[in-house]
Amino acid sequence: MYLLDTNIFIELLLEQEKAEDVRKFLINHDPCELYITEFSFYSIGIILLKLKQKELT
Repeated sequence: MYLLDTNIFIELLLEQEKAEDVRKFLINHDPCELYITEFSFYSIGIILLKLKQKELT
């Protein structure tokens, strides 16, 4: 079980330095073992709104 921090997703969404590492981590782990807090979920939503991104591709 992994509890993922907001910064993990921000790294990927903003294509920062470790984005590829995050991508590999997410691909190589069972989604049923990955968790996120409600606070992190809403924080990511706020950041996406600020970036004017409504959908991720």
